[in-house]
Amino acid sequence: MNTHPLQSLVAAIFTLYALLSSTFAYAEGRGVAPWVGETLDGRQCSGPGTENYGPFDFRIDKNKLPIVENYHFTQDVEQLIRGVSVTHPIGDIRYTLTKIPNHHRALYSAVRFSISDPSARLKRENPAECFLQRAIRYAPDDAVPHMLFGLYLHRLGHPRDSLKHYLQAEALTPNDVNLLYNMGLVYFDLGQYSEASRYAQQAYASGVTFPGLKRKLQQAGQWD
Repeated sequence: MNTHPLQSLVAAIFTLYALLSSTFAYAEGRGVAPWVGETLDGRQCSGPGTENYGPFDFRIDKNKLPIVENYHFTQDVEQLIRGVSVTHPIGDIRYTLTKIPNHHRALYSAVRFSISDPSARLKRENPAECFLQRAIRYAPDDAVPHMLFGLYLHRLGHPRDSLKHYLQAEALTPNDVNLLYNMGLVYFDLGQYSEASRYAQQAYASGVTFPGLKRKLQQAGQWD
């Protein structure tokens, strides 16, 4: 398989929650979506209110999503190509996440933007960590924001903080094979090779085919 582990994990997450969305109970705090937490550089997270529409739960309020998605979260916006209502797609992503705080795909787009976009000003005004913390506060039983926060922090070189969110995600959705694989990568980067090997063995036994983690463990003499 040639797909990057990050992309595969996100695809698997979205598929899983699309299938299970009808079974989720309403999250605690539903109807309230405050901006909470701080940015990675220590600023207080803040943003607009939902005003007269929202907030809505991405897993439950399926009939509410098209009104936002059709006019703000198009394919071009999701892929960070161009905006719809504004020039830059992050403006429409921000609008989408204001109304639907735990919109899984929009959160992933925000993560990709914060990691890759060269514009320091726009990244500073739209940090993914603020969207993710708000989503977690709004829908604490949703594993996806934790998974994406883990991916985000690991990519930025914060494996210890990444692991905290992965463990929270694991508690909500145990035995997700792609999550196991990525947790193995974090443990490896932390030098916890026995844990990395344990998660890797589980992931590969469950059908994961990405060779990267196994290769790392073999080179470190930690693969049996």
